[in-house]
This record gives sequence, structure tokens and C-alpha cells, in this order.
Amino acid sequence: MTKEISENIIYGRNPVKEALKADRVKKIFLKEGFSDKEVLGLINKQNIEIKSVHIHELDNMCDGVHQGIAAFIKPYFYVSVDEIIQKSKKVEKPIIVILDGINDPHNMGAILRACDVFNVSGLIISKHNQVPLNATVAKTSAGAINYIPVAACTNLNQTIKELKDNGFWIVSSDGIGEKSYLDLKYDFPTVLVIGSEGFGVSQLLLKNSDFVVKIPQYGHVNSLNASVAAGILLAKIRG
Repeated sequence: MTKEISENIIYGRNPVKEALKADRVKKIFLKEGFSDKEVLGLINKQNIEIKSVHIHELDNMCDGVHQGIAAFIKPYFYVSVDEIIQKSKKVEKPIIVILDGINDPHNMGAILRACDVFNVSGLIISKHNQVPLNATVAKTSAGAINYIPVAACTNLNQTIKELKDNGFWIVSSDGIGEKSYLDLKYDFPTVLVIGSEGFGVSQLLLKNSDFVVKIPQYGHVNSLNASVAAGILLAKIRG
């Protein structure tokens, strides 16, 4: 484990419940009369400070729908790229995802969620020009942040070289791709690179990719949300 992310607050029953299961909660805030038996059971199993508050106090603490519960969580840690590589070696058909310039925490959280659904070994992001792990990412991920290791690196191109040296093939998703994502068999250890909605995958990453694919589009809007694209591509790769 390397870099520590400062603690933050999460809210909503499912995000807090998953954080409790992962032993990430430091302090719980419950509205007066909170009665969810499953959540209360998880809280009672752990030595966690509990504070009963008026619902208006929760309204002030949370920037969204809190469902009567909020929590201070323990700091999240980034892992090393090597830890993700080692984890991938335990999987029959390993997949790793790289994010290139995703700045929307909701997008990142949703991508983490898709990574968990399709058994991705880990997520790799840049230390720069990329949203970090934070409470919004945690809430949007619906708990997936507790199960998908995330590495933050200085140079994504160097990281791609390291991944290639470990037997991975690099597949970037970008609108300039001449090949449809459906045309590949994905019968190899795969690194999927997802770029930002505004700028796509950077030119150097595209140049260092083994394949550049696109998702055919037939409507009037010429771009997909990055997390939606990630879900489509991961379903095909895993399938």
C-alpha cells in the first residue's frame, strides 16, 4: 500500500452497508428512529462510535439523499501496479482497466461498479488530471470501491509497457478506431483503456495500444458516457 486518501463522509444505506461489511467505517450518524435491522445488525457487530442526530443535521452533512444514515470512513489506499498484476495471475481470464483523464467522480464510481460486476483485477489511474478516490466515487460505486484495488501511477505509458511485459494486450476504446469492439475475440489477458468523454484516449496511449476499437453508434448523440462504454466493453471482454 502506498498513498493515503484523506477520510471523508459517505451516506445512503447501500454505500454505508458495504463500507461496514468491508470494515471501513469509523463513525456512524443515524437519524432519530433509524430502524433498518440489517444495517443496525452490521453496526452492532463492530466497535463503532454511533451518534443519533436530527434529520436536519444529516441534511446539512450530506450533499444528496442520505436515507437517514451517514458515516465517516477510514482512509482509502492506493495499491501498487505490481499488486494488481499479481492479483490478475490468479484469474483465468484477467482484465485490468486503465482510466485516462476521467474527471467526473460519478463516472469513476460507476466504472468501479462495472469492474466489480465483471471481475476486473484492478483499476489503474494517473496521479494527474484524474479524479482521485473520494466520497463521491465511493457512493457512486455502490460499495465496489471496497473490492476493486486502484493504483495511481505517474506515467501511464510506462505502466502499459510493464503490463505488456507481463503478457497483457492493450485495447483502447476510442472513436477513431477502425475496428469494432465486437471484432476481437479477447482470448488474451486484456488491459482496457477508457479515455475521457471530452478528449478520448491520449495520442501516445493510442500509439502504444495493440488494438484501438470503437463502439458503433447509430443515434444522434455522437458519444457515450465513459462508464456506459466501459460496461459495454467489459461485458464483451468477459463474455
